[in-house]
Amino acid sequence: MGNFKTKDRKNCERDIKERYSFSSGSMHSIHGMSNFEVQTQESQVLGFYSNTGQGGTEGGPGTGKALLYTPGQSLEVLGTGLKVRNAGDNTELPAKIIRCKNGDVIVDCYNGNITLRGRNITLDANGGGQDGQINLIANRIVDAQAPEIRLQGEKVLIDATNRVDIISKGFFQLKYGFSLAASHSDVDFGVLAQTLKNDISFNPRTTEDN
Repeated sequence: MGNFKTKDRKNCERDIKERYSFSSGSMHSIHGMSNFEVQTQESQVLGFYSNTGQGGTEGGPGTGKALLYTPGQSLEVLGTGLKVRNAGDNTELPAKIIRCKNGDVIVDCYNGNITLRGRNITLDANGGGQDGQINLIANRIVDAQAPEIRLQGEKVLIDATNRVDIISKGFFQLKYGFSLAASHSDVDFGVLAQTLKNDISFNPRTTEDN
């Protein structure tokens, strides 16, 4: 913390106790001026600041920032008084709501895993136009396991640069209105080369396309 003048030109306050301290008006190089901040002997910080810190405007409604820092675990236990719903009852019964009017939500674990566990999990990207995408990106494996897996869409693309395996130990069914299959040699040298090259199935769309 620095000994700079407060942005609102009011007095800086500080109250030091044995295991914690209170302060108001302290200037922080990242978070800006504190309206209220408590620090403990374990380096834990709970603070409310007058602006969003670096790059933020000073003062005014809508610019305040809240911060919780702890070197150990942060734990919330919620909803113990809410009812337990019957199986198949998917009505909303919120125990915690995080609502962002503007801006993004970022969950970032530098050296840890992220686990979402619940009776049901819904990912809903309800944007329109260029928005409304769900992107799954992994460096190694994306593994989906369930008794039944469904893919439904106007267009479904499977594009592999190495290998595609479809294995069925039971009944295998394909239904289509029109089928077109060709190897790379057919595309490059076959009698239908030009027709195949012009067909949209050999110029697959990706999530980057409009």
